Amino acid sequence: MKTTRLLALLLLLGFVACKKDPEKTPEEIYADRLNGNWTVSTLTYSANVTVPIIGTIPVNGTANNAGTISFNTPARTAVYDIRFLPNLSIPGVPVDSVKFFGTGTFTNTTNQITLTDSAGTLTFNVVKNEENFQQVTTTANYSLQGQSVPVNLNLSLTRR
Repeated sequence: MKTTRLLALLLLLGFVACKKDPEKTPEEIYADRLNGNWTVSTLTYSANVTVPIIGTIPVNGTANNAGTISFNTPARTAVYDIRFLPNLSIPGVPVDSVKFFGTGTFTNTTNQITLTDSAGTLTFNVVKNEENFQQVTTTANYSLQGQSVPVNLNLSLTRR
């Protein structure tokens, strides 16, 4: 009888001591998955550039190993450095690397990641969300000889 009471008391203490941890939201789970360093393994870009006398020229292409993005989920900070040399072959028009880089904060939902820094905000739409692979899209404004050129970016990120 004493053994049964002791066993019942131990079971009762075990149930009381086992508190269930609060469930994480889908946004928190995704933020945890983003945490760490990512390589922009493939970048597909498209834009329309207006050149005096010539007119509007479509510019598009693909770049490999086009930079990095790092997310620090506990601090909610991010560092990004995305660079590529556009495929532009117009005589007399110099071609330079397109660069998007910064350090700031990030927020996320399950469908979007928003990076905010001193230059502004980049909002990435999540296309694919896997443990070691992310695919996101965004439109970023690039300053080219005094004009702002919207550049559509499709980034494939692999965990480093």
